[in-house]
Amino acid sequence: MTSSHVVNTSTVAVVTDAEWAWQGVTSSPVDKAAGGWLVFQTVQTTLTVLALSANCLSVLVIYGLVRLTSPLRLLTSLSFADMLTAWAMMTLYLSAGNSAHHVTCGDVLHTSLLLTAHNAAALSLTSLATSHHIATFRPLHYDNLLSARRVWLVVGGVWVLAGLVGHVQYVAAAVSHTTQAASTGVSYCETVARHSYIALMLSSLMAGLSLLAALGLYAAILVQLRPVDAFAAGGLQQSAGVADGRRRSTRGVVTGILLFSCYALAWLPYLATRLLHIHHLAVNLSATTLLVGCVVNPVIYGSRMTSLNDGYSRLRRRVVDGVGALRSRCLRRRADDDDASQLPITALNHLSSICY
Repeated sequence: MTSSHVVNTSTVAVVTDAEWAWQGVTSSPVDKAAGGWLVFQTVQTTLTVLALSANCLSVLVIYGLVRLTSPLRLLTSLSFADMLTAWAMMTLYLSAGNSAHHVTCGDVLHTSLLLTAHNAAALSLTSLATSHHIATFRPLHYDNLLSARRVWLVVGGVWVLAGLVGHVQYVAAAVSHTTQAASTGVSYCETVARHSYIALMLSSLMAGLSLLAALGLYAAILVQLRPVDAFAAGGLQQSAGVADGRRRSTRGVVTGILLFSCYALAWLPYLATRLLHIHHLAVNLSATTLLVGCVVNPVIYGSRMTSLNDGYSRLRRRVVDGVGALRSRCLRRRADDDDASQLPITALNHLSSICY
């Protein structure tokens, strides 16, 4: 997943500050001479396969084995964002031919896909926090406010906005490229790369706003739930249904907080290294933590949500039953073959003799 491109430091004198800026934004190379390239390559490839497999499995369980609810629809959007992140890391192979004066279109695509995945993840988690807030403060209107149609419209709006912000550099490059291409001879991909800082800054702003919104929403939820739980623990006898609903509500809130914590630990180092143009090794370390976050997310909501636990159990039983049925069929066929081989050898047992 890491690029083997080595920047030629002998050309620093002829490379402008602006060129170094957009190179730092669009690429994350590892210097082979400095060591560690093979380690990053192996670790990131393994994490990419795990992230794609885990998120594909979660989407399969959500759509095939459980009842689709509003939180699960929003978690589906998060799963697709994680899969896009893992797939975007593979596009680094396309940028292996970069030089100090040239950036490939594959490198530009890598940046755009990663920022789009980040924006979709941030907005999906913010929507999930909003659904938890509605469930806590307006439970009687929950089904009306979070109907299937409205949630799908929210998911569609999340991805449209994420794509627009992640690809805004293409619009800015199209405007400036028509006026500067004739005089400078810069290719369109290089022009897009020089404007990638716009999308990066907008994505960082979106990350900050999403974290602030999550902090406010979940703080209000915890303040609301704490006195109710304390009152119930002090001696109020609740029915089994109310107590179970309260536990599920608290469990969902904790799941949302864990997902936002994982998002912050995975994406903030990556955005910081891109904004501050930190050393290439730090960029690749942050990219590795990013892939770790994509693997951990389906583990968090898959292990904490009761419906997904039931779905995974159902899938496990189907797999075990399928393997058992296949094994029984193979054993039955082998037994039939053994019975046929134990017949007495006579002329009547040969097909040629019967046909004759």
